[in-house]
Amino acid sequence: MGWLAKIFGAVKKEELVGAHFNYMQPHWEVDGPKDFPSLFRALDGWLSEQCILYFEGGSPDSEINNFMKANSIPEQTHIEMGTIWPRPKMFHVPGTHAILKALAEIMEHHAEPELAVHFHVYRQGVVLLEWHDAFSQPMLITSDISEDNVRKLADRMGTKYKRIVEQ
Repeated sequence: MGWLAKIFGAVKKEELVGAHFNYMQPHWEVDGPKDFPSLFRALDGWLSEQCILYFEGGSPDSEINNFMKANSIPEQTHIEMGTIWPRPKMFHVPGTHAILKALAEIMEHHAEPELAVHFHVYRQGVVLLEWHDAFSQPMLITSDISEDNVRKLADRMGTKYKRIVEQ
C-alpha cells in the first residue's frame, strides 16, 4: 500500500477480495424498495435465521451505531468490499426476526445513507443477495433462490424482478 493510501486510510488490496456475487451465473435482478424499513419488513420471515446481514459504508448516528455495535457478530465470511476510500464501517448482523424488526423501526426516522451504502445477505460463505449502491441499483439474488421465493420478496416490497441469464 502506498504512503498516501496509508495516510488517508484506504482499504488494503487484500481486503477487497472476499465472497462476492457471481454475475456470470444466471441470477435474479430485483428492483429495490424505496427505503430500508420496507426492505427489512420484506426480509422478515423470508430469510432463514441462519442468514447474516452485511452493512458497508454509511454514516450512522449514535442510535444506529450503538444498535449495530450491540448486535454485530464476528465476521463469519469476509465479503468483498465495495468501498476503497474512505475505509467504511462494516457490520455483520444476524438476520433474525428481532433484529429485522428493530432495524425497520430505527430506520423509520433515519435517512438510508446513514445505515449503509452496500447491503448484502450471506449464509455459510455464500452471498445470497447483493445490493451495491443501495437505492440506486437493483438487488441481485442468487439463482439458488426459487422464482416463487423471489416473487414473494418482490411482492412484499412492491417491486418487480427479472431473471438474468447472460452477462
